[in-house]
Amino acid sequence: MKTPEGMTHHQLTPFISMYTPASESDKNKLSEFIADNRSQFMDVLQSRGCVVFRGFTPVGTEAFEDFVTDTLQIDSWNAFNSKGTPKAVANWLRKWSEKVLGAGDYRRYLGKATVQLGPVENSIQGPHVEGGGLIKRSRYLTLYCDEPGQERAETGMADFSSVYQQLPLALQEKLRSGWNEYLYTTSRPLKLLDKILLRLSPMSCSIDEKGFGLIKGAPCPAVAIVPGTDDIAVQPWAFARNANPQVLKAAQDVFSGRGELTTDSTADALNMRWDVVDKEGESQGWSPQEQYTLFKTIFSNAHLMEWQKGDIALVDNVRMGHWRMDGIQGKRRLIQIQSTPIDITEHTVPDTNPETDALPA
Repeated sequence: MKTPEGMTHHQLTPFISMYTPASESDKNKLSEFIADNRSQFMDVLQSRGCVVFRGFTPVGTEAFEDFVTDTLQIDSWNAFNSKGTPKAVANWLRKWSEKVLGAGDYRRYLGKATVQLGPVENSIQGPHVEGGGLIKRSRYLTLYCDEPGQERAETGMADFSSVYQQLPLALQEKLRSGWNEYLYTTSRPLKLLDKILLRLSPMSCSIDEKGFGLIKGAPCPAVAIVPGTDDIAVQPWAFARNANPQVLKAAQDVFSGRGELTTDSTADALNMRWDVVDKEGESQGWSPQEQYTLFKTIFSNAHLMEWQKGDIALVDNVRMGHWRMDGIQGKRRLIQIQSTPIDITEHTVPDTNPETDALPA
């Protein structure tokens, strides 16, 4: 697209387009620029994966949700609060689920769909799409940096369609026909209130002989077609205990000079297992070597977003994956709004063989 007058375009990576004010007098005109060029920015978002606005006057945390819904004209919708419960109730439910499951990626609701993301640790998160363990998830994420971290604390981002293309053919084939299945064991025997609340969740739950809950999410496609394109993107949600050592090893091998890294505390404490199954639910095996290959490929294609105060990033949550890097938290305050619900099963890859399909008729 032609860069709007009053803005300067920087292509940070093939998948991240950044726009800054062309002059000091343009710093206060972000809403005006978006209103005049919204369709073009959305086209860039879909074709590349991420659009960042930097250097404009900060919109502020309180006005961020209005900026998303009114200026960007994106309907907010949070996959983890899909019923739109008030923030007090949503925060109570979040804390309850963290106790029942033994862990949670600490975040707190500032509104029905607005959350403050959790603090950095001495670890690198497993790469994921937001809500990757759910069939119904958000198509877009909008992030606002109210305050950057004290040191490092970047957000890693990668084009998951490019990652898919770089995987070994055998792993591509497994993921093309595979479904991610996530199995949880609760951290304590279930109480009556726990059982009632779990019946309202989108997951199935059985109880073992000791009273612990065995929670199973509906299988989600391991790869998906980015809506509006022919691009195939991997769809991991790497918070599983069995994948955590491979995340750490891949991070240690790819990212150097960041000091000693530890395994992600959320995945360590969360008793969840990630498997790859077929359409019938039969395990296809998900070896540590395959996991390591996926994570190393993702990390090797990463851009580490060094946030600046006032940054706003629009992210395609099917094409793009992200994760939190390690660092020193300081006053870091990163706000996220999810939006535009989609059913990821409506974007599965057709059951075809890419080798034979490529042969001439």
